[in-house]
Amino acid sequence: MRTTIELRLLPRFRVMDYLIQAGGSPTEALSVAGDGWTATIEALEPDRLGLVAVPRDCLVIEGDEAAVERVRSFMQRQVDQMRRRHAWRIGPGDI
Repeated sequence: MRTTIELRLLPRFRVMDYLIQAGGSPTEALSVAGDGWTATIEALEPDRLGLVAVPRDCLVIEGDEAAVERVRSFMQRQVDQMRRRHAWRIGPGDI
């Protein structure tokens, strides 16, 4: 099974830390492997908001179905929590 999560404004070191918390071990600079799954961070073209480039990455999780779903769910919770914590910093007038 393969699933992806698009990441915006989330530092790669933080994503790697979350993947390690999910039970993985780093295998390469932007790759982590766990029991029945592997995850890789792939760079995407940044989005443009006027003159500002918004960094984007794609987290690709592959492996057996149960393991991938467990890691995907964990990562989605972490990303959502991070977005909620930092949402107050960007208001409608900032964009």
